[in-house]
Amino acid sequence: MSKVIVIGGGPSGMMAALTASKNHEVILIERNNELGKKLKLTGGGRCNITNNRDIDEFFDKVVNNKKFLYSSFYTFTNSDLLNYFSSKNLEYKVEESNDHKVYTKSDKATEVIDILKGDLIQNNVKIMYNTKVIDLIVNNDTVSGVITENNKNIYADKVIISTGGKSYESTGSDGLMYDILQKHNHTLNKLYPALSPLTIEESWIKKLQGIALQKVEISCKIKKKKISKIGDMLFAHFGITGPVVLIMSSYINKLLENDKVTLTIDCLPNVSIDDLSKALRENPNKNVLNNLKGLLPQNFLKGIFDVLDLSDKKTNELSKKDENRIIEYLKNMQLTCNGSLGIKASMVTSGGISVKEINSSTMESKIIKNLYLTGEVIDIDAETGGYNLQIAFSTGYLAGLSV
Repeated sequence: MSKVIVIGGGPSGMMAALTASKNHEVILIERNNELGKKLKLTGGGRCNITNNRDIDEFFDKVVNNKKFLYSSFYTFTNSDLLNYFSSKNLEYKVEESNDHKVYTKSDKATEVIDILKGDLIQNNVKIMYNTKVIDLIVNNDTVSGVITENNKNIYADKVIISTGGKSYESTGSDGLMYDILQKHNHTLNKLYPALSPLTIEESWIKKLQGIALQKVEISCKIKKKKISKIGDMLFAHFGITGPVVLIMSSYINKLLENDKVTLTIDCLPNVSIDDLSKALRENPNKNVLNNLKGLLPQNFLKGIFDVLDLSDKKTNELSKKDENRIIEYLKNMQLTCNGSLGIKASMVTSGGISVKEINSSTMESKIIKNLYLTGEVIDIDAETGGYNLQIAFSTGYLAGLSV
């Protein structure tokens, strides 16, 4: 029986350790005093375990390097993951109207962590808490163990790295492993914030702070190609956030490094301009704002009408020019995005170790023999909705299976 070291006790590392433990002696090294610290934050603390879409549909939700994930996703699918948790008596729910997201029935991430931890203990995985790995032991392009902070050498036949990215640094994702891997000849593709709130240049949107909109369409052009996403959003003092904004941020993060990006927001994607025009003039004797009651939140409409200086305008006094201004703001709102809140505020790290240097069928490094990489440390990221957690579980499972 060979020995395997897994570095990182997040979802990917726990799954890698668990899978490897079926055939090997496994040591799981975690720098915190608990497992799954970042997992507790997913889904707003509710734990968005995965997504219930068909696994074939997951690839369209991957932003970077989707082809790399074919072996991982099909070796350990979302159905496999849910079957595993069901076998451990975890109750979950599928929110069909919320992009088919899967949550624990109790809305508690701790249930997921407790199951994984319990299974690790049952499978005799040795867990080393409060232990920081500061280097790998590599000779002749082959890994043979790790060096911890107190300069202790721990030897093993195989090493799996599941240390995450640089998002949520307080959970231990400080990017140290990137430096270690670069030192040992791996290529680090530039890091960007993914699934991050966006900052907006226009100052007038501060009047909309705290207002939420449902099922809006946000679009922009990237290299002459239109990217369009539909979902919920929230106005904030710095700009905009919410699920659809976070998703859009992952597509424009590289552009924002050198330029501003114009975002177009259709607040009523299911209402045509003609129908909106009719609604605006439905009751000639009413205030124009009241005619739109029911279509959008009143506090949002009030904010927009204040910006346009049309709050007290009667319908029978509304000029065609002002009607077009209202429609423009509701159907074709132009916002100048000048950045994001950065990698520390992002849910996921975009960029990481190049997929060209990893065997996608086994997750083994092509640079260092017997070294495996999983999850967010690799240059792969996806939209919000449980897809990134599935990437973590799937790549972790494949690595654990392959050692």
